[in-house]
This record gives sequence, structure tokens and C-alpha cells, in this order.
Amino acid sequence: MEAEIQAACNYLGYYDTETDTYKKEPDCLETIKDLIRYLKREDNSCDIRRQLGDTQILQKDLIHLVKSFSEDDMLFDATLRLLVNLTQPAFLCFNSSVPADKTTSMHFLEVTSHLQTYKEAFADEALFIVLMKKLGDLLQKTWEERQEEDRLIIERLLILVRNILHVPVSSDNEQRTDDDASIHDQVLWAMHVSGMEDLLLYIGASEDQREFSLHALEIISLMFIEQKAELLACAGHTRALSEKEKDERELLDKREREAAQKRANFFKYSARHSRFGGTYLLKDLKSISQKDMIYHRPISELKSFTFDQRKHYRRIPKNKLPAKDTDTYRRSTLSIRLFLKDFCISFLKNCYNPLMKSVKDILLRQKVKNQDETYYLWAMRYFMEFNRHHDFDVALVRYCCW
Repeated sequence: MEAEIQAACNYLGYYDTETDTYKKEPDCLETIKDLIRYLKREDNSCDIRRQLGDTQILQKDLIHLVKSFSEDDMLFDATLRLLVNLTQPAFLCFNSSVPADKTTSMHFLEVTSHLQTYKEAFADEALFIVLMKKLGDLLQKTWEERQEEDRLIIERLLILVRNILHVPVSSDNEQRTDDDASIHDQVLWAMHVSGMEDLLLYIGASEDQREFSLHALEIISLMFIEQKAELLACAGHTRALSEKEKDERELLDKREREAAQKRANFFKYSARHSRFGGTYLLKDLKSISQKDMIYHRPISELKSFTFDQRKHYRRIPKNKLPAKDTDTYRRSTLSIRLFLKDFCISFLKNCYNPLMKSVKDILLRQKVKNQDETYYLWAMRYFMEFNRHHDFDVALVRYCCW
């Protein structure tokens, strides 16, 4: 099967560096359909998906096919189906559960690593311009003109964007600081340049697009996954006063801790030998003989006195340590925060009430999957908090007060 996949990837086409264009092979469409059939027959280890990730088919072929041959409807539809399949979350690829055994866990991490490289490749403004032009043309069709194929393409485009934004951040590989553009921020900026937020606002405000309201809400929730509503509401053309005060307070705390540590080290280390440290009786602290505890160490170390000094704890292996709860919030660059703030303001004024009403109707009719109601609850909490910290207007969130 590995040889067949390699041959199929070679039959898609190649990128001509001289003309700066992608040349597709005559059997490109049939090859993509073959790859889709291969993915349907993959085993529990996701072997086909991992092999396609190793060949970098998405970065080298599929993205160029979308950008260069978007007018070919059949090729675009097949490529879009393959992109949606390759970018689906690793959690769904392994039967909606995190693997417990070692081998399957390695496969899970490999699929996640491929998804992170896919997300980096999607930080392409030209790619999002093509996708959003296709989405905008389909949304402009009236209900009578829209065919079933058009509805499926719209849904696949929204799911593709959702899948890309859903890819977890690799903090160990990126190691981004605040006020720096991460891969997630770069994808958001590509969406902003292509006009994606305008289409999301249109879907949320239009009665004719109610069937896509839940997809739009998922994308919006993933757009703000790293942002705090309070900090976003205070973002402005100049640096917020709260940010300055916070940074100054953190700097003063660090300087005070450093000075305290230096003073402690100065009194701790002395020119005298430790045997002249003295002997003391610790009142109200009994030893084994029920008498006052005798302390033979320097008095400067009294605050760190403990009975656990000579105890040896059993070392816990790294693979059995409890998972650390990391904070996913970070402060993006000012340009990202400004456009997200403008999006929040426009969303509250034009889309919040009708979109939340549509999503609630879908949830009550039970036409969704499990745990989809979390997006509804998240949007209610996040945008009410943003409205509270911004120019508070209860009319903008009146639907949650019903």
C-alpha cells in the first residue's frame, strides 16, 4: 500500500519553479479520488493518513491545486473533500478517544504533528482569498438557485476552516511570547485579509443561512480560543493602561523577590565554619524524647527547618506524572487584537441575537452532535463579558436575558 500511495502522490502533478505555476497531471482528478478511497480503508493506526503526512501532499500538491485550479468545479470539489478528511482532528481519527497504549499513542502524536504542519501551511493569504471567493459566490445564490452540491461545498469549506483552527498549538516548538504572531495568529490574519469575518457576520445575521449558523459559531469560538475578553475589550491604538500597570507590577514583584533572595543568601552563607553555628532549643517543638527539639544548624536556616530533610521520596516516572494544566491564553500582536475587537463589536451589534436564537433552535431540535451545546454556552459567556468590559449595552445581548 505504501508504494501505491507514493505513486498516487507522484501522479498529482508538480510545481514548476521556472514559471512559478503548478502543473497537474492528466489523471489528477482520478488520483485524488483514489486517495479518498484509500483513506476510507485505513486501519485503527491511521496508517494511510500518516503516510500522506510524511509525503507532505497537502503542502506540496493540494494547496497549489486549490489556488491554481479553483475554476475546475469537479477538481476543486474532490480536492476539498480530501483536505477536509486530512485535517479532521486526531481525536476523531482514533474513535473519539485518546489512546492509552504506547504504540497507538505514538501514532496519535504523529497525526497531531502532521496537523500542526498543515496549520502552518494554511497561513497563506492567497489560499484563503481563493477559498473565501468560492464561499462568497455560493452564499450569494438564492435558495431557489442553490443546489445540493452547492450546500455541501459551503459546509465543507466551513468545516475545513474549523478543522484548521482546531489544531492544537505546539507550544514546545513555537515558544512564542506575548505580543508575537503565533501560527494561530497568522492563520487569523490570512482570514482577515481574505474577508472571512465578513462572511461569518453575514451567515450569522442572515435568515437564509440558518443551517450554517452552528458551523459559524464553532469557527468564531476557535478564533478567540487564545484571547481573553477583558484584554480584548481594552485593546486600542495605544497601549492599554491596564497592560502597563500589570507589566510594571510584575517587574516590581520580580525585583523584590530577587532582592529578598540576595539578602537571604547573604545571611545564609558566612565566613565562619558551620561547626560554630551554635546549638539552640526550639520551644514548643518536641523531639522523640518529649523534650525541646535541639537544633544544631545555623539560625539563619531556621525558617527552612523541616523533618523531611533526610527522607527519600520515590521518583515518579515522567510517563506517569499527572498532566499539567497549561494556560492557553496569550496576548497577540496589536493588529490581531484590533481586528478581533472590531469583529466582536460588529458581531454584537449585528449578529449575536439572531445567531444565538438560531443555534438554540437547532440545539432544542436535537439536530447536532454530542457536546455541540458547549459552543453556545461559550459564546454566551464570552460575548457578555466582552460587552461588560466594553461600552456596556444590555440591548446587544438581550437574547440571553429572555
